[in-house]
Amino acid sequence: MIVISLKEARQRQDKLAGELRQKAADILNPPAVATDRFKLTWFDDIADSAPKETIIKGVFGVHEFTTVSGLPGTGKSVILTDMACHVAAGMEWHGRRVKQGLVVYVAAERKTLTERRLLAFRKKHGVSKIPLLVLGGAIDLTRDTADASAIVAAVKQAESVCGMPCVWIVLDTLTRTFGAGDQNASKDMIRYVKSCDVIMDGTGAHVSAVHHTAWSGERGKGAIDLDGAVDASFMVEKRSDGTYAFLCDGANDGPEGLVTRFIMESVEVGVDEDGEPTSAPVVMRHNNPAEGLIASLKGNAAKALQSLRDTIRAIGVIPEGTHFPGGVRVVTEDQWRQAFYNAVPDMKPDSRKKAFWRCRDQIVGESLAGQAGQWFWLTSDVSRPDET
Repeated sequence: MIVISLKEARQRQDKLAGELRQKAADILNPPAVATDRFKLTWFDDIADSAPKETIIKGVFGVHEFTTVSGLPGTGKSVILTDMACHVAAGMEWHGRRVKQGLVVYVAAERKTLTERRLLAFRKKHGVSKIPLLVLGGAIDLTRDTADASAIVAAVKQAESVCGMPCVWIVLDTLTRTFGAGDQNASKDMIRYVKSCDVIMDGTGAHVSAVHHTAWSGERGKGAIDLDGAVDASFMVEKRSDGTYAFLCDGANDGPEGLVTRFIMESVEVGVDEDGEPTSAPVVMRHNNPAEGLIASLKGNAAKALQSLRDTIRAIGVIPEGTHFPGGVRVVTEDQWRQAFYNAVPDMKPDSRKKAFWRCRDQIVGESLAGQAGQWFWLTSDVSRPDET
């Protein structure tokens, strides 16, 4: 038997009572949640009206992360510099309203070429004193977030100089800002995305990374983690008729398909020591781009496009959701396919099935029709932003 003194017993009793009081206090008064670490919004606190804010209507949203990809020579950097100039100048871009603000163009690849393109825009459009900053230098966004923080600091300084908030930051290119990381490795691509998040959160701006596609031209190269991180992805393609197409090939809450078609015009920006002129390209909107393509369609492709047009006129429905552009009516692939089959009654079943697939891919690939899942529409029916 263990015998303790009365004093020791009272000490044990006091200690136990103290522990019980603390437990009761913890239950009745739980420690405060560290709300500064998270962004919290209660269901009822969500605003009754929450329209999506954009810096280019129907293309780039406020505080989003996007990629613009393409093969070498397709004009992806050219179209981005053109868009950057329009946003900084507050000029409508291809009929779309813009939100004017500071634009920072991170020219990690060919800074002097970027400056010549901006000079060409200035000469062509006669604009000046616009809040557009070209930022060059060695940048590594995969080693850590130090360079991302340095970009944020540079943007803040630029805001104080021009007196306008930054709305858009372009990283040209992803490869030249990736450092020594492996673009095909998830761990390195995740580090890159984290640095882009630091830039977005530190500035509140939209961030776009100019990227290269694989030679197949189907998607931006590298780990798929980048695809999952972006709010929207865009492609720039050079077409067989000499025009260029800027397309959205994936978006979380916006329309996909053709955004615009454009051509390039050379503008003289100087004369070298031998008296030879130096020029740089500017973007010009290509009006009615579908007319030449439609006229060039022959045989089954022409029948397939006419079948789609007739089917939409007969049974097309107004689509629901945010994945469709304004002004269109849509039909399902099955409805379109059956109309095409009716137009080629003498073709063998297997042959007409393959013919439909080829024609569908050609028509969508040439941006004569748009697609979202099983639904198809005519791009010629899409309302321009200034018509909605």
